Amino acid sequence: MLSNTAFPDRPSCSSYSNISARPAQADDIQISILDELRQVIFETDSRGQWRFLNRAWEALSGRPVDAALGTSCLALVHADDRQRARITLDQLLSGRRDRCRLELRFLDADGAVRWVEVVARACVDVSGAVTGTVGTLFDVSDRRAARHQRRLTAGVFSSAGEGIIITSADGLIVDVNAAFEDITGYARAEVLGRNPRLLSSGRQDKAFYRDMWRSIEQTGSWSGEVWNRRKCGEFYVERLTIAGIRDEDGALSHHVGVFADITRQKQQAQHLEHIAHYDPLTGLANRSLLADRLQQAMGRARRHGAGVAVACLDLDDFRLVNEVHGHEAGDELLVALGRKMQDAVRESDTICRLGGDEFVVVFDGVESLLTCQPLMTRLLQAIAEPVALGEARVCVSASAGLAFYPQGEDIDADQLIRQADQAMYDAKMAGKHRFCLFDSQGYHVMVARAEEIEALEVALARGEFALHYQPIVHLRTGELNSVEALVRWNHPTRGCLPPGEFLPALEGHPLMLALENWILAEALRQHQRWLDAGLDVAVSVNMSSAQLHRKDFADDLRALLAAHPRVDPRRIKLEVLESSALEDLDHVSDLIAYCARIGVGFALDDFGTGYSSLRYLKQLPARRIKIDQGFVRDMLHDPDDLAILEGIIGMAAAFKREVVAEGVESDAHAAMLLQLGCLLAQGYGIARPMPPDALPAWLGGWRLPAAVAASPPLERDDTLLLKALVEQRAWQAAYRDGDHGHPCRTPSPAIQAFDEWLALRGRKQAHSEESVRRAVACRDAFAAHTDPMHRATAPHADASASCEEASLAFAAVLATLLGQCGTP
Repeated sequence: MLSNTAFPDRPSCSSYSNISARPAQADDIQISILDELRQVIFETDSRGQWRFLNRAWEALSGRPVDAALGTSCLALVHADDRQRARITLDQLLSGRRDRCRLELRFLDADGAVRWVEVVARACVDVSGAVTGTVGTLFDVSDRRAARHQRRLTAGVFSSAGEGIIITSADGLIVDVNAAFEDITGYARAEVLGRNPRLLSSGRQDKAFYRDMWRSIEQTGSWSGEVWNRRKCGEFYVERLTIAGIRDEDGALSHHVGVFADITRQKQQAQHLEHIAHYDPLTGLANRSLLADRLQQAMGRARRHGAGVAVACLDLDDFRLVNEVHGHEAGDELLVALGRKMQDAVRESDTICRLGGDEFVVVFDGVESLLTCQPLMTRLLQAIAEPVALGEARVCVSASAGLAFYPQGEDIDADQLIRQADQAMYDAKMAGKHRFCLFDSQGYHVMVARAEEIEALEVALARGEFALHYQPIVHLRTGELNSVEALVRWNHPTRGCLPPGEFLPALEGHPLMLALENWILAEALRQHQRWLDAGLDVAVSVNMSSAQLHRKDFADDLRALLAAHPRVDPRRIKLEVLESSALEDLDHVSDLIAYCARIGVGFALDDFGTGYSSLRYLKQLPARRIKIDQGFVRDMLHDPDDLAILEGIIGMAAAFKREVVAEGVESDAHAAMLLQLGCLLAQGYGIARPMPPDALPAWLGGWRLPAAVAASPPLERDDTLLLKALVEQRAWQAAYRDGDHGHPCRTPSPAIQAFDEWLALRGRKQAHSEESVRRAVACRDAFAAHTDPMHRATAPHADASASCEEASLAFAAVLATLLGQCGTP
């Protein structure tokens, strides 16, 4: 260094320190030379104060030389280094050491820290006394930083968790770190001077490496995943980054590769991917993968015009396998069936297990549902083959539904699956071990029902339902017997809807139970409101079969009555369809008996439409029978309906049951019912269903029509006369609708019924009654047109009237006779 040549080993004070004593010319030359040096040349006195500094001082410290001269040489030393510097200075000035070399931190004029190398020697006079120091200061901040960086780099290189490999420009390995040895299994000495190809797994082709090196040449680096082989032959995958290193001239000198072994992360990711998209039991696709595959297939169908079919499969009676052989055997069977199904379909098809024993198959690239039928047949046959479970051989079948895409309307994947599921349900209902094709019309009906049920749920929550009440009256006295509660839907846009508009959609749905619970509770509340208003009205409420078969129904009914203590249970009746009651005769009988014990009565609604029999009527303890309105409506003109009515009324009388006729639309209906012995009736001819507030006003204005009140009850024999009248009306209707070219070929059954009545009547009273003689004359006149045999026995019959006129006359006289029956 310059300090080693600028000063003698033991410089005397007179040689350098007394510069002013030298010739001026020599001094200027020396100072000029010193000022050109890049390192600081300094001299201190015996107190450690600056005596001389060259111009390099200003570059190092940022301060002028003149300002520093005479100040302590320790003033600018960093506080942390000042003690060490003071000790060294004291040693030089005391003569205990003659020279030193150390690195200290100096503070420049901006307060920045600079590392400075100090090389100094003691300065002595001719007597050997120390008069000061001379030496050099050199800024080593960059050198020190570089040294620190080298140490840091070396530390990173040796301790990094990632493998590091350095190759020369010609591709030979010049260094590797410890992580490289750990990951690859190769020792450093084994790879130095060799090509990194020794790690190649062969899984990447030449094109892969060609693209990699092209990227390095064009961009200076490359990152990606590479499969390599360890020394033991095991494959592993690494995340690798390669960068080119260039020298000061810009020439490529090395390549550095940094890599991490990500084999375990890859395996974990693959495991998670498998869990996310595959069923853990069977290894088949799960819902997530099904959604993805189906979306892709439907997209291809839209773009290329091909089709895709979806099949929903459900194993028939699979639960029996679990019950008989155990759940482990059931799982084993599912695994075996999964393999069978995969073998039965094409490679392009996807089989998914939704859960339990439900599967979905996506048939990709099919032309139509017909194309899928052979595939489905093969699939169902494969499922039906026996499977060995230990020593047992188990056979199961499957039911499936097929839906096709695209369709006439745009649908999404979920809708397509729902369509296939609906078709599968149809296959189940058709007898299992088969497949059905999706019925779009039936599906739209199902969707419409689902939408209506949803609307009804909202309506129930919003309180849009209301009860109207239809009176049931006594036909002899005109008194109000009770009212039937009938639900109405106050639809926000369609107005007030009768039950026939919305109740069919709820058949078999749980919402029906919720609605009936509301109806029953509201009927009890209304009954209590009427009681508060001084009106005691018995109320009948309709109940469905599902409600009656609900195990908690009886307890809920008792609790509901307890919540309305003012309601007399005897004033409440529950109406149940006859057909519903017969579904479980024993249960319904027990329920009716229980309700009777707490005071609630029962009525069999729409009686005659089910499997009415004497045994059923005997076993069911319902005290009221309601005749279906279909029989009542046509009783005036239909002899069969009249016969049914007469039979039901007679049967009810024999079993001491109360009878209510529904559908009474006119006074004539009411009068005839009264003549047959039916005392209770309801229908539009009496009153339409009305809001509860309207009932008191109706009751105040209701009067039994005089024609009904005057109708006498018929004796048993006189019902023949009623039958004759109805038969004659039926004949007239057929005549009007028939072939008028041959109007009188069919005799009227009314003649036989009249003759039977006449014979029975004759045993009781004389035939001289004017009305009877007129009826006989009208019969003969009518029979002269319709019955040749009768015409032969009554040659004097008046045949001047037309056939139709004779028929009307005969019917009129029958009505007259009927009106006289029972009259004193």
